[in-house]
Amino acid sequence: MTDAPVLSTGWERDVPVSDTLSRRFVFAYADRIQEMARRSGGRTAERPGARMADLGSPFGYDNAVVLTEPPRPEQMPSLIAAAHEFFPPERWWVLLSLFATPDLGELGLVPVGHPPLMLRPPAPAPPPHPDLDVRTVTDEETLADFGRTLVTGYGLDDVGVPAVADLSLVGTLLHLVVGYADGEPVATAGSAVHHGIVEVDWVAVLPGVRGWGYGGAVTAAATTVAPDLPALLISSDDGHPVYRRLGYWDLYRTTMWEHPPP
Repeated sequence: MTDAPVLSTGWERDVPVSDTLSRRFVFAYADRIQEMARRSGGRTAERPGARMADLGSPFGYDNAVVLTEPPRPEQMPSLIAAAHEFFPPERWWVLLSLFATPDLGELGLVPVGHPPLMLRPPAPAPPPHPDLDVRTVTDEETLADFGRTLVTGYGLDDVGVPAVADLSLVGTLLHLVVGYADGEPVATAGSAVHHGIVEVDWVAVLPGVRGWGYGGAVTAAATTVAPDLPALLISSDDGHPVYRRLGYWDLYRTTMWEHPPP
């Protein structure tokens, strides 16, 4: 009698990152936040099945734990304890998982939700918005516009400047854009290219101009920075119909927890 073959789940630690698009996304996200931390004077750590990055940012989504394999319930208490030890007690940070997790509330985290992971296959850029001037962030002026618009669009004016608003990250690691209407910054988006995908993030639109197509225009600019590659993003509820119109497809729900600010 011969042993039955063991089929790969695609998440064993020796599986190439390029095995699947979801695996590429996990490691692109993890590599990106850790490289942001290294370049901006932050800190990084790794545990079996997880990557951590503390950018020292008041903007919680800059500080993250990313699960790089399906979590085993018996390992989560020690992993979350390591995260609590890694981040300063007052730090706002998030845990992102492409997999279902056990209840982490008893371990000091608060559920954020199950935002969908979305995919846009390689495709040409849509026509530009006629009333929006989309500019790539290349200098301190456009970077300051990006930072202010991002936090206002997220309703977080009181948290301070996000770590992503750092000129040392722009150009070689991050592609950031700002949309201007009548000369005023009203929308932001950004992306990073790694592991053969475009990872899109930081989509924000000022409250007074939502529904005017500005979010789609800046997302399109970030998405098509490498038009021959597939693009992936984690969608908010508000952004979901915008991304669908751009040709993004729903893949599945992710899981997000947070350690909120005090």
